[in-house]
Amino acid sequence: IDFIYLRLVQHIQFFHRLPLPAISMRHTTYIILIVFLTACKTQQLAVIKLNEKYGCINRKGEIIIQPIWEYILQGDENKHLLVRKDSLYGYIDSKGKIIIKPKFKSADLFSEGLAAVSNGEKYGYINMKGDTIINFQFEENAWGNFSQGFADVILNNKSGYIDKQGNIVIPLIFDVCYPFNSGVGVVMDTLGEFKLVTKAGIILEYNDDNIGDKELLPPRYAYPGSFKTETGQGRVNEMGDTVVPPLFKVTGNLFDGMYIVEGKTGKWGAYNEKGQLVVEVKYDGIGHYSEGLGHFELGNKWGYLDKKGRIAIKPQFDVANPFKNGLAYVEINGKAGFINRKGDFVIRPAFEPYRHTGFY
Repeated sequence: IDFIYLRLVQHIQFFHRLPLPAISMRHTTYIILIVFLTACKTQQLAVIKLNEKYGCINRKGEIIIQPIWEYILQGDENKHLLVRKDSLYGYIDSKGKIIIKPKFKSADLFSEGLAAVSNGEKYGYINMKGDTIINFQFEENAWGNFSQGFADVILNNKSGYIDKQGNIVIPLIFDVCYPFNSGVGVVMDTLGEFKLVTKAGIILEYNDDNIGDKELLPPRYAYPGSFKTETGQGRVNEMGDTVVPPLFKVTGNLFDGMYIVEGKTGKWGAYNEKGQLVVEVKYDGIGHYSEGLGHFELGNKWGYLDKKGRIAIKPQFDVANPFKNGLAYVEINGKAGFINRKGDFVIRPAFEPYRHTGFY
């Protein structure tokens, strides 16, 4: 469930200065999610781009999946990677072997053993062998992934839920349905009101009593603790204590124990979770912290700061991404590679820019 939960969290949160390519929002949400996934048990891979095609490398920089694909999306612990060739989608394994040949007009990653795919007219579900388990009958939906045994689907512009046999278990009477989590699904009724629905189909009011400490999808608050006064935006913590004073144009969510902020002059800094201003508001940009470091921009170059505001890696890159599993994607002189926490290239910049990658 962490797969879908993080996908939704990142879909509605601000992802600082990471421009998105001309691909579908359906797959964009996957990409944003993957940047924040935990390490896979299988071999970690990163997507690379060469000659306008995509492949994968390992942590040594060795090409494991040849760059012959129009598109690659990692997931399912690299057991099934979603690929596109000749505008059709299929699946390969972590060594590049075709598992399900590209034949679908659209497709999603596997979730709970099934994947939503399209024949160009309707959506259905296949298993990991490529067998059709649920017939092609549904319209394109918001998510469509199985979560806690249910998937949201759309027919005749109305949304509800099916089980893994394709049975409608919650009637298609809603405008929007989101994946189940904590035993409930968030839905929007025909009046535009949020409700909760249980697996038994009982509709509940979307209120504190029914939500309690449940982790909803999407989260109830996209920007937890954010508040605004006449002096600007600020943040409070879970205890209600002010940790970021209301002095800023923008305050970021808490990542890795840090809140990034944009001052009224357009400069950026950061507070720690104790409410201390540890990064002076003087930088041209700051990305969310990850693995103890935050990427920052100064003079059109990017580097990294530690949590005390000290420069850990001097600004020298044209583009820099957050660290993931000890490595960070960077660009220099129009080429992309990966650095370690010392700022040394462990995978030399030899690839074409593709900013939605990292080792998972």
